[in-house]
Amino acid sequence: MADEEIVDAFPLHTAARENRELAVRSLIRSDPSLISKRDDDGRTPLFWAVSAGNADIVQALLTAATGPDGQLKRIDIDDSDEAGWTVAHIAASVGSLPILDMLLPYDVDLSRQTSAGQTPLHYAVSRVRYDVAVRLIEIYPAAVRIRDRQNQVPLHRAAAIGNIPLINLLIKNKSPLNTVDRSGWTPLFHAAAEGHGDAALALIRVGADTEKIDPDGNTFLNVCPDDKVKKWIHDMAAREGQEL
Repeated sequence: MADEEIVDAFPLHTAARENRELAVRSLIRSDPSLISKRDDDGRTPLFWAVSAGNADIVQALLTAATGPDGQLKRIDIDDSDEAGWTVAHIAASVGSLPILDMLLPYDVDLSRQTSAGQTPLHYAVSRVRYDVAVRLIEIYPAAVRIRDRQNQVPLHRAAAIGNIPLINLLIKNKSPLNTVDRSGWTPLFHAAAEGHGDAALALIRVGADTEKIDPDGNTFLNVCPDDKVKKWIHDMAAREGQEL
């Protein structure tokens, strides 16, 4: 007996995820209701198109979902999946500025937080999507001050990965500099703990509190991974006239 053919319950989702543009367009024409169907992860096909980074498929789905008045009819641009991600979170995470720019005219809510409390800007910073971070801040400057469930603002993330351009971008746009997360750590602590001496120095230059004590009684220098990093930060700061 021949094996029974397995029927794909979410053909448009699959086509979008696999970058099959012709199949996407054919499925939209044959059954437009598929655009709004949710899969087992709570995602519509648009989520998978954005995740795959295919701007043409994203545009095809948005066009098919848009009414004559220019408003989305079949989907809500701020819908979230089971983890609280919206398509804006995904676009920021994959780093697709063209796709993000396609979404923005539909009044995307850039303050939306996932179940972990993260905004699109948190993801753009974590994944080092500099151009996307710039655009997100241009559209929604307050994003630099939103805290996730760990009480971390995006600057904590930038410091932890040691990315100086992102650190400077966030500071320039008035990110809190000395705010503490649930561990009692400021961004400076995270930079030091990860061994990013140059990032720690960049934060010190703009006024990071070098005397801050965490709940365990540590200064930022105490959490450096080794004496070499600690000495480098101390010596470079002293050379620039910064007392630690």
